[in-house]
Amino acid sequence: MIPFLFLLLQQPTARDMPQEMVWVDRQGNVLGRVGAVQQAIFFPEISPDGKSIAVSARDGEVNDRDVWIHDTATGSKRVHSPAKGNDNFPIWAADGRLIWNSSRTGEYELFRGDSLLLKLPASQYPRSVSPDGKWLLYTQADKKRDLYLLNLEGEPKPRPVFPEARHWTEVARFSPDGRYFAYASNEAGPFEIYVASVENPARRWKVSKELANGWAGGGGGPRWRADGKELFYMMGDAMIAVEVSLDGEFKAGTAKRLFAAPGMMGNFPDESPWVAKYDVTADGQKFVFVRKAVP
Repeated sequence: MIPFLFLLLQQPTARDMPQEMVWVDRQGNVLGRVGAVQQAIFFPEISPDGKSIAVSARDGEVNDRDVWIHDTATGSKRVHSPAKGNDNFPIWAADGRLIWNSSRTGEYELFRGDSLLLKLPASQYPRSVSPDGKWLLYTQADKKRDLYLLNLEGEPKPRPVFPEARHWTEVARFSPDGRYFAYASNEAGPFEIYVASVENPARRWKVSKELANGWAGGGGGPRWRADGKELFYMMGDAMIAVEVSLDGEFKAGTAKRLFAAPGMMGNFPDESPWVAKYDVTADGQKFVFVRKAVP
């Protein structure tokens, strides 16, 4: 069962509520609210068509979060597959279906739609679905965090992405063409952003900035622009952008700071810094963040 103290730590305090999502442009300007206000909002994920944002959120009881879907045009919201427990990390497949995890069974397990997707004796956290909908990248938490690939169309036999890794590998995100994935790892000490080949993960490239020239190195929460020409990640509360190319072998330019987003990192800004607490529109021009609601 999930420790009670852990669940308590997963709740924002009264001074942080209620909460809202806001659009932010590439200069860091808040453009306005998107979706509805809720007591606590976690892990916003924009749908492939840009019409919805899925979140883990609650309007009432502590330790009872559900997946909610917010309409970006009307601001309305609806709950998805409600049940007692904490539902987290909703991610979209290209067909518009959601994969998420829930503690409703006593462990954090993977669900697709309303159905249990995978039954294992360790917690699982969905991270990304391949563009063709055939594969899921997820994290399995045991003594450390490890990335796994799961075939969504065949026998559910997950396989580790980095079977020999002694460090954490986390928050993987498929590239728009499905040939690569970005992820965070602490193999060098602080969490850094890497890109690896799906076909051969041993082929990989470090993307995040080194600790030099006044920069604080490291980063987490990678996100791709839909055309595959830019990769984003967070370094503390700073949004970082890297020009990339998926033509032939992967290439990355120099990481550049776009803006800082103080007070908009949602709940527990210093906890699990590798986890994405924002999302980006397909064109890379707007970001969605969570903050305390402004009257």
